[in-house]
Amino acid sequence: MKIKISMLLILLALFVGCASDDDDEESENRNDSDNSGAVDDQPGQPDEESPEPSDTDQKPEEKPDEDKGSFCFAGGALLYENEQQFVPCGSGEGRFQRQVCQSGKFVNAGDCIDGLVDIPATEFLMGCNETLESSCNQDNVPQHTVKVSAFTIDRFEVTVETFEACIAAGACTNGNTEEPQYRTSEETDSCNIGNPDRANHPVNCVTWYGAKALCEWRGMRLPAEAEWEAAARSGKPQIYPWGNTPSASCDVAVMRSSANGCGFNSTFPIGSKPAGATESGLYDMAGNAAEFTNDWYLPGFYSTEEASQDDTQGPAEPDQNAFKVVRGGSYIYGDDKMRASFRSGAGMDDAAIDFGFRCVK
Repeated sequence: MKIKISMLLILLALFVGCASDDDDEESENRNDSDNSGAVDDQPGQPDEESPEPSDTDQKPEEKPDEDKGSFCFAGGALLYENEQQFVPCGSGEGRFQRQVCQSGKFVNAGDCIDGLVDIPATEFLMGCNETLESSCNQDNVPQHTVKVSAFTIDRFEVTVETFEACIAAGACTNGNTEEPQYRTSEETDSCNIGNPDRANHPVNCVTWYGAKALCEWRGMRLPAEAEWEAAARSGKPQIYPWGNTPSASCDVAVMRSSANGCGFNSTFPIGSKPAGATESGLYDMAGNAAEFTNDWYLPGFYSTEEASQDDTQGPAEPDQNAFKVVRGGSYIYGDDKMRASFRSGAGMDDAAIDFGFRCVK
């Protein structure tokens, strides 16, 4: 009898252990989400490679690794020893200070740098090159030659701190406009506005109207799609903002890996991926926040004559499905959407958790 009872106890322990393993696996794969709102070249079709973004304050799947040494907290993400971020300089003149994580603290490294970058007039091949990129989406072909005049663009994505200053000045508001401009961390933890730990993260949960208002408050504007791509490519026929190699990964972009945001379910501070910077010194042109442009989104636009006009401003406003072009991928997207040719469309009032922007003049 004792033998039979012992065998029953052993079988019961094995059953409970298996059930626990199943629960753990289900917990790891669960992704309570808030749709990003972006549409690709086939609106309404499921995006198999891009999971819906998390809208909860989940614990990061990546944890401090003893082999990486010490780490610094960075608003929901972790930056390890010798990794970097940027914060505004005390002068408030649009300059930024590089900081490096050392022994668990961020320390200033080098002089402040200008937050704006001059892009010279250039002629470049816009769109996807199937020979170079293996495959292309329907909305980013054919590749075509475009000329753009010289312009100046933000080195970094617009930060939470800058947008909150615009709110305080009354230029960016939800109260006095017909169209919503932003959501805050009070509505969802995934939104950065109102979260003091993410002041130097890219602002997200902003509509196209809010992005436009901020740029105009600064005496700037949203970029034309052609300007954005010229800056992202450095005028060259390359796959990614940083070149043709290495392939997209969390070494060069804040993207989806084990989970959104390189495993942390969060955006990262601006400029935290120096290996992914462009030749001109623009950061986060792939990943972190996807970026609104001023152009209307038309999937077949690249096949039209207007697409190859000098300083093209995109198609005329559509009669229906009025979306704006969004570029640059985001922290909830996988590697193929880190390409400089990737484009999608979004509603003007869509304040998705992965939508941000930068300005030009």
